[in-house]
Amino acid sequence: MTQDAGRVAAKRINDHVEVIHVDHPDVVLEVPRRDWEAFTAAVKSGAYDLDVLPRVAEESAA
Repeated sequence: MTQDAGRVAAKRINDHVEVIHVDHPDVVLEVPRRDWEAFTAAVKSGAYDLDVLPRVAEESAA
């Protein structure tokens, strides 16, 4: 995974996985369990940047 992967925690909850950014614990991304492998592959390939999580949360709050 990218360097940012060390700054997130993942917690499995029934039908989804919650990805929580350590620097912004109020930012939670819910990934359906059926999409988990595709999500981790996207992060590993660099197609998905985990630093997007805090920015998206800030934009949503505005």
